[in-house]
Order: sequence, then structure tokens, then C-alpha cells
Amino acid sequence: MVQMPLASEVLRRLIPAFSLSMIRVDAQCAPQEHYSEYFDEYSHQLFASAGHVFSARSDDPAAFSSLLAAPRAYGNLIDTSVDYQNGATYQHLFQRNGIHHCLDIALRDDNGPIGILGIFRERTAPHFSRKDVDTVGALYSHLVHACLARPVPGDFDEVDSALLIATTDGRIQWASEQACVWLEASSFGQERSLLRDHRVLPEACRRLCRDWTAQRRPLRSHASTAHRAPTLTLPVAGGRLRLRAYGLSSSSADQSTHVGIQISLEMPRELRVLGALERSPLTPQQRRIAFALWRGHSPMELRATLGIGLSTLKAYQKDLYARLDVSGVTGLRELLTRQSDSVVLDLQRHQPRSN
Repeated sequence: MVQMPLASEVLRRLIPAFSLSMIRVDAQCAPQEHYSEYFDEYSHQLFASAGHVFSARSDDPAAFSSLLAAPRAYGNLIDTSVDYQNGATYQHLFQRNGIHHCLDIALRDDNGPIGILGIFRERTAPHFSRKDVDTVGALYSHLVHACLARPVPGDFDEVDSALLIATTDGRIQWASEQACVWLEASSFGQERSLLRDHRVLPEACRRLCRDWTAQRRPLRSHASTAHRAPTLTLPVAGGRLRLRAYGLSSSSADQSTHVGIQISLEMPRELRVLGALERSPLTPQQRRIAFALWRGHSPMELRATLGIGLSTLKAYQKDLYARLDVSGVTGLRELLTRQSDSVVLDLQRHQPRSN
């Protein structure tokens, strides 16, 4: 789900809506992972604990199995039929989150089902149109890619940080508000429930506490050996969390039962540049060229990738340089790097809307 925040911004510009949700499913159409905006906590738990309900064959036209088996991959629910409104998905999931109109996209490839993407509007908003459905059709392959995309190694930027204090067995004693929001965004199912209801850290974080506990008790013959602070990374939509455990005392004799955890919210630098380009006055083709130039691609590589001639490429470059008020590739890279610094992750969109 790493690309979903950026995909969400693009979709909102093309198809105005207040919320969306993408659910990755297994071969039996049961949800395995989900990205949702402005859904309440009950809905998060429903995805995690009652996935079999959504995947089971039923008369509900909005059930995952119904959408993924439909001959048409998208636009099956835009008429908001009586069957749709009487179905379990609408009654127990959509209605409680203020959703009435749904533009559905069943994501699949030659290997079978991949996921479901829903774009949502309130009852008072206009119906989705055939033009909206056609827009989804033009984007379909890109949406499949966004659902399948996984984080890749590369440069990450820290965009924010938070702190918490936990016992060595993984129970939160104190945490900043941001720390809890971020950890919830990285958790699923029972771990999310334990975190919210009982302030118990996810297993990966508890393991970090255990690693810190084991590391602070070296053998006497190696008592002076320096140790690196235990760290781990957790994926969140659009980036990752990097956690580092540290002692709350500088004394090596300290036997405190508490550990501090610093959490850094990080975004891939490339994703931030893409976000900056989405805000630019460039055309889609110019954005592709600008991004490739920022990454260091040569004119020959660009021509081969885009299937255009040298004169056409030069014309594109001249126009995009003029639109961005830069004189060449160096200025373009510097500008995009600067502008990307303002692109941040908004994990608050995973919380319910304020009434």
C-alpha cells in the first residue's frame, strides 16, 4: 500500500470524493491488508476479524466475492440500487461511515483477484457518472500496480518524529499522540485492538524491547563493549516507521524496567518528488520526463522509454523548463528536491472524520 496516499491525491483531483478504501485480498477474496481514509475503528476491526463475511458468496452486490466475480471490473455499484443499499456491506460498513455513493473497482490480473478499491461520496453528493467510470478504466493498470507495489530499498527522509515509554514486556506507560496514531496505522487485527484497548505494543515492538533488555546485560568480560541501539522498521501507507530503543538512564548499572522508543516517520525521497510533481503545472507526460530527469536518466533512455524522437523530447523539455522557470536539468533537480521537502505523510486521514 506504499503508493496509496499519492494515488489518493491523484484520484481526488480526477474524481472528487471524500473517502476511499483499498483492500488487498487473497485467492479466496478475504482481506489481507487495507488502506482506508476516514473510516471508524469499528470498520478497521470488521476488516480484520470478519473478513470471511466480506469474501463469502452472497446476494450482496458490494461483497468482495461479488465484485471480483463480476464480468465488468468497475462501475457495478454506481446506480445505488435497492439490493446494494439492503446489503450487509452498505448496512454495516458504508452507512456508518457516511458513505452512500460508491465507485467500485475490482483489481485483478491473470493470476486472479488482487484487491478492491472503493471511491466514496455522501448521500448529498452527486452520483458517480459514466465519465468517472471511464476515468477509472483509463487508470486501471496503474491502480493494479498501486495495489501490488511494495516498499523498495532507497533513500528515505525523516518527516516527523515521536516518542513513547514502555515497560520491557511491551506495555505503553506514556506516548505522544502522534506515536499512537502512527503505530495504529502500521497495525492490523488483534494487534491493533491490543494497542488501542490495552496499550500493548505490536509484537515487533515488544521484540525491540526484549532486544534492548538482552543487550544491556552483556557478559562481564565484555562489559565495556559498545552496542548499537536496537532498531526496526514498520511499513505504513506511503512510507515507514523507524523505531529505536534506548535506555532511560546513562548508568550501565541501571536496572530500570522501562525503555524509551523514538519513532521516526519516514517517506521515500522518490515518492516525495512525485508528490511535488503532482502539484506542478506540468502535463502528465512532462511529469514523467521531469521525474526521469530528476532520477538521472539520459536523453537516450528517455526516448527509448517514452517512444519519442529527439526533437519531440527537446520540445517537451523546453516547455517544462519554462513552466517551472528553470534553465536546465540541474535547476530542475534542485527545484524538485526543494519542493519535495513540503510533501509529508498525513496519517490522520486514517481516523474517522470529525462531525
